[in-house]
Amino acid sequence: MNKKFLKKMIKAEKYKYEALKEILPNDLRKNLEEFEKDALNLLKDVVFEMMKDDVEKKESKGSIKRVDIDFTK
Repeated sequence: MNKKFLKKMIKAEKYKYEALKEILPNDLRKNLEEFEKDALNLLKDVVFEMMKDDVEKKESKGSIKRVDIDFTK
């Protein structure tokens, strides 16, 4: 698909979502916005934990040294 077309479709969906939020009652809109913030914070925490695990794995690998053993004796 065309990259420009995809950008326009995403923007259209964003506007549609914002319009839907505008017609919601105020208390429901506040609940939805709070849910969005909580979901975003959860996503940030998950990404942070995944990155943290990757860093710990890289640090724990250490170095490997090649050892030559002479069996000719």
